[in-house]
Amino acid sequence: MPTLWNILYKTLVREYYRQNTGFLFLVLMFGFGILRPEDHIALAAYVFASPFLLLLLFGIWALYHLKILFFVRQRFLWDSHTFLYHLVLVPKSVRWALLWAAQMMLWLPVVAYAVFVGYYGWKIGQQTAILSTAGFLLILPLTGVWAYEHRLYRPNPDTRLSQLAAYINRRFTKPYWSYFILYLFNQAPVLLFLTKAFTCLLVVGVCKLYPTDTYDERLFSLAGSAIGMVHVVLLLHLYEFEHVQLPLLRNLPFTLVQRFVNYSSLFTLLMLPETIFLIRYLPKGVSLLYAIEWWCLLISLLWLIFGRFLQKHHTMEHLLKLGIYTFIVLYFVIMFRLPVLLIVGLCLTVGVLLFNRHYYRSEYLIDSSAIAPRPED
Repeated sequence: MPTLWNILYKTLVREYYRQNTGFLFLVLMFGFGILRPEDHIALAAYVFASPFLLLLLFGIWALYHLKILFFVRQRFLWDSHTFLYHLVLVPKSVRWALLWAAQMMLWLPVVAYAVFVGYYGWKIGQQTAILSTAGFLLILPLTGVWAYEHRLYRPNPDTRLSQLAAYINRRFTKPYWSYFILYLFNQAPVLLFLTKAFTCLLVVGVCKLYPTDTYDERLFSLAGSAIGMVHVVLLLHLYEFEHVQLPLLRNLPFTLVQRFVNYSSLFTLLMLPETIFLIRYLPKGVSLLYAIEWWCLLISLLWLIFGRFLQKHHTMEHLLKLGIYTFIVLYFVIMFRLPVLLIVGLCLTVGVLLFNRHYYRSEYLIDSSAIAPRPED
């Protein structure tokens, strides 16, 4: 049994946290940081006192649960992980115990936050809501165990294209900038939805944070910087998608100017939800001109991150450092009131220069050990 657990831990648990380091760090900052301690206590009181807010919290946790399910089930489909199907030879009770333990380890961030806010909810006398939350946290992982069990006994799922999808594919020609969006909807829908849900909630939260006070535009700039860093993982998927799924893309007869327009259109489409929410909830104290500058900041950050990927191949371990260092620099630059347009110009210039120099030279390294420093270096 310890040997089996060691296998599951290394192939599922450790890999999940390794590949989602940046995302989990931002969730950690949102769940345990940003707000003051008294604000977290007030938030716990509001959540456990309102059935609607409690159900909304359950819904957010369920989305995170779906993200975990998608990750594990994708690992079952990998050729390198076919040995996991030998778990069907293990007694059912042992197999379920191992899968449940792995699921609870993946479920650990939610449990930690639930304990954190549940402690204060219990102190204010919301025992019924706390017990309901505890039951939800223990029962929902069992659905994950059932899903894994279902996949273990069906190693080759039948994937058929619906007639409607086949008709659309034959009837309409898709522009290039839509390829990656469709890829995300098909291959990483949970990641796309959670990323957009988090960033859109961040936009709404910043717009609603001080409804009666004069807004400091630096707050929006900091939120825009955080949103740009959240999209690091999506841009890594873009980098991998083009190198793995579209290896002939760089041989197509497009100029760099045409490619720049295509990527700018893609980045604009990626930032469309945040732009819509900003326009919808834009406070009266913030000018429309600044909203345009804020949008340009998002696009320039995407160009900067994507250009950095083209310059050097990054694994998930490096993403956390990349996001933290960039956000720290942007934090001090914004707090010292450097004009947003100047930040946009610097980020866009660096991103475009990296794109122009490294687009045809970039190389995707499947084996992360290939980027480790050699002794002679």
